[in-house]
Amino acid sequence: MSVIALDIDHFKAVNDEHGHHVGDSVLVDMAVIFRQYSWDRDLVTRFGDEEFVILLPGADHAETRSCAERIRRGVERHVVDAGDGLDVRITVSIGVAEVNTAMESVENAIKRADKALYEAKVLGRNRVCCSEAMAGGVSF
Repeated sequence: MSVIALDIDHFKAVNDEHGHHVGDSVLVDMAVIFRQYSWDRDLVTRFGDEEFVILLPGADHAETRSCAERIRRGVERHVVDAGDGLDVRITVSIGVAEVNTAMESVENAIKRADKALYEAKVLGRNRVCCSEAMAGGVSF
């Protein structure tokens, strides 16, 4: 199993500049994109205001990174119709972590993916970063 933690870049600015109705449209469109570029077996959940978590049962690190990149590119290419001729473009920052359920909880893996997500933001946003692997239950 693997985990993707995903955050919409500059989402507060979208709400502030265009209103919450546009922010709501962004959230709806993002959910559609996440489902479009993930597998049917994956579980897509909203994890906060503009943060999402995707659980990928049976997916290894390479498959999960590939899925995360498909989502990132799909969002980057997408244009949100905000009405009145206004189009809004957004990007996402993504963190990826593979879960070894024999050595750690899914909750811990989500924390590692979230840490990788914030690394993606620090490095300039609109990118995928991967968590360090687990060895003996301890990250290295």
